[in-house]
Amino acid sequence: MNSHAALTICSINYIGKALVLIDSYMKHHPGHSMYIVLVDRENSEIKIDRPGLTVIWAEHLSIPDFLQHAFSYDVIEFNTNVKPTALKFLLQTHEFAVYLDPDIKVYAPLDTVFDALQDGASLVVTPHSNTPILDGCKPDDLELLKFGAFNLGFIGVSRCEEGLAFLDWWSERCLGYGFYEPQLGLGVDQKWVGLAPCYFPHMQILHDVGLNVAFWNLHERQLSIRDGVWLVNGMTPLRFIHYSSFSEREPDAVAQKQTRFGVGSRPDFTVLAEAYAADLRANASAKFSSYRYSFDYFEDNSYITPALRRFYASLKSSAFQAEQNPFRVDGPVMQFGKAHRLVGARNATFRRNIFRDIESYRLQIKIINKILRLALFVLGPDRYFNLMRYLAHISSLRNQGDIFGKF
Repeated sequence: MNSHAALTICSINYIGKALVLIDSYMKHHPGHSMYIVLVDRENSEIKIDRPGLTVIWAEHLSIPDFLQHAFSYDVIEFNTNVKPTALKFLLQTHEFAVYLDPDIKVYAPLDTVFDALQDGASLVVTPHSNTPILDGCKPDDLELLKFGAFNLGFIGVSRCEEGLAFLDWWSERCLGYGFYEPQLGLGVDQKWVGLAPCYFPHMQILHDVGLNVAFWNLHERQLSIRDGVWLVNGMTPLRFIHYSSFSEREPDAVAQKQTRFGVGSRPDFTVLAEAYAADLRANASAKFSSYRYSFDYFEDNSYITPALRRFYASLKSSAFQAEQNPFRVDGPVMQFGKAHRLVGARNATFRRNIFRDIESYRLQIKIINKILRLALFVLGPDRYFNLMRYLAHISSLRNQGDIFGKF
């Protein structure tokens, strides 16, 4: 068995993107073993024909209480929270393992990554950026305080005592508290690793600007080509671009979750982004993206609303402690959801909002602001201040379980 392995994780709708990653990684690492973990209910219709690729369905990773976790977390949360377990699985048979998000394309060998692991690093990560920025655009240093210093769309781990201990520590926290709730300091799998340098002294931070190029660090990285080789800042090989928040319909927009670069303002990035968009189309990205995330539905295809997920997470160790399969149609979770109007229509879908969507709620925001101003007038400044602190606490629905009383 090869000592080097690479892993990506996605749901069925992201397979098209994952295939671009897989092909580009194997092109530059032909002797490595490649794995994909699919976070969805196992589907016999899904076939991925890539030589040397091992496909694993998440339910076969031997995660305790798998269905409870699948119900507690949404698609993004659960995809990230199985990451440590999947890496532990690879390290049973490989000496070094790297994880790469499915929306990444590799342009050169990851030599600096494997060199660091072979030289004694227990794990390697990359910071979101190597230079500070606070320019009023998103994302900047203020945003990184919410989302984490390191981008966990990439990580490398070594099969050593400290590397395995790190994965155990990380897995426990991800499966127990891997929620996306930045207002409470939680950021799925990512924020936890900000603590890792304190506990795992052989962790290494890689400052190679050719790694993890993305919208959050383009302010410090210029792309160019020389003799057919793509470079960052004119001298460092471009190793991989993380096309996070990328739209193949608008490749010159850089990313949807940023405000620093206008459409067409980074022609150096656009050249590569247009080729990446073509890669996605060639790999039938649109076909796979039509699949719905199966863990968004009860067994009768009734939609599990985000609110129901959070209330379930709050109550699963008490009211639902005995429930092994919360997706059951005749189970207590479905009964609770229907009783409190938390179950959606059959085959319904939900769109996750991003910060730009706030603009579409101007009227509602005006009304809320008027209500808040009235509350300030009635309560006075001190009680109003305390009210806001309490509202910050219960902004997570997991902290609202008491509203249902005892049942």
